[in-house]
Amino acid sequence: MKFAIFDLDGTIVDSMGYWRGFAQAFLREKGYRPDEEIEQINSVKWVEKICELFERKYGLSVTPDRLRAWGIEYVMDRYANKIDFKPGARRLLEKLKSMGVKMCICSSTDRYMMEPVIKKLDLDKYFIFTQHCRRFGKEKDQPDIFFDCMQRLGAQSPRQVAVFEDALYSASTAKKAGFYLVGMYDKTEKNTDKLEEIADQYVTDYSRLDYRLLPE
Repeated sequence: MKFAIFDLDGTIVDSMGYWRGFAQAFLREKGYRPDEEIEQINSVKWVEKICELFERKYGLSVTPDRLRAWGIEYVMDRYANKIDFKPGARRLLEKLKSMGVKMCICSSTDRYMMEPVIKKLDLDKYFIFTQHCRRFGKEKDQPDIFFDCMQRLGAQSPRQVAVFEDALYSASTAKKAGFYLVGMYDKTEKNTDKLEEIADQYVTDYSRLDYRLLPE
């Protein structure tokens, strides 16, 4: 294999639980006990819906901008102090680097947010560049950002590139665009069965990845 595109959260590092759980952490800091209703919210405007729930259920008034800012600070602290590699990820990156594979990170998380975990785990030594949805101008429900990464890596076709993802929506985008898909298990993804179904390989630990099946 010559080229690889990696998501960060939930794929390289075990951070999605903190991203998905910062609303509950916010409530606990304010002295409230969160319930399961928060976990059921699944919307593009997730933060706005959470704020509406806070007002309705807890009488807690907080703006979406304030909650986002709190959540970013919360996760950045966890990046620096708690978050580590997903199972087998460090060894995988070391192996791919030794093989001369050209790699990048393609993430919905802004670079400044992930900086603490990049520095702590010395991730930049593995990757040629990092690409970010906000900076690029499109999310990973569209294939454009994957094609941009492919071209910047120097690949001529998506068939030459392995995309590593833990989320069904972005994995589906890459798969439909013709990339080789490696699905990584994450407990926050509610559709792991569907992700496993569409992936060329699906793993819970990268030590189980079959290198013989990766693109040539």
